[in-house]
Amino acid sequence: MFSSFKEGIKKTRADRFPLQIKIELKDIFAVLLIPMIFLNGYIDGLLQWEGVEFALADSIFRGLLFLIICFIYGKMLKEHWKKFNAAKWQSWILVVAGAVLVQVIISVTRSWLPLDHTPVKEIKSSIDTTKPSLLIFFIALGPVFTALIEDIVFRYTLLSKLFVPNMVWRIFIVLANAIVFGLIHYNNFGGNILATVSFMSAGLFLNLVYIYTRNIWHVLLIHTLNNFVLSILALILGWILGMFIK
Repeated sequence: MFSSFKEGIKKTRADRFPLQIKIELKDIFAVLLIPMIFLNGYIDGLLQWEGVEFALADSIFRGLLFLIICFIYGKMLKEHWKKFNAAKWQSWILVVAGAVLVQVIISVTRSWLPLDHTPVKEIKSSIDTTKPSLLIFFIALGPVFTALIEDIVFRYTLLSKLFVPNMVWRIFIVLANAIVFGLIHYNNFGGNILATVSFMSAGLFLNLVYIYTRNIWHVLLIHTLNNFVLSILALILGWILGMFIK
């Protein structure tokens, strides 16, 4: 069973890690999205998600960035998808198991952090999410758009393209990538830098999955499924429960 799974995942490998670093213009644009994402999160923190208008603008902004990334990396995404489908059941088992593991890793790491002494500032929202609404549904898509952007930028541009055959460099780039991935979520925790360590551990896990599979769709779908469950599915379940409670 395990050997069959392992062989199936090997069939999905779409990337050949480079012998030397070669950065294209589209990669520079992708890297510039990191400060844009961080700045967007900083603005979110300052305004504390006050009002539907701001939240809608935020989701539209993330959605546009996602569409741009899909356009400039469209060819790569198509090639990786073909490989992903070369072992359908193995790929989807890895995606579902990976989504569960990401949340476990985040929870376990967070439980080890001394956050009782450095409380995370909660970001409050004035948006009513208790009533079904297409507008609220679209706003909840924001974290899903972000997951798709982050994985293409971090796992493909900032990992795959820099993963040259030097062991010391490879270890450095994998760890540095995970640290930066965690840090861009600084504003998610109200400015508590210690809390970002849990996302650094998640970033490290996703990096290792990508290095093993060499296919962007595994990590992209793991991350997307995780964010989908926490945002969209949680919202829909809240609406359904609200109907029965009434």
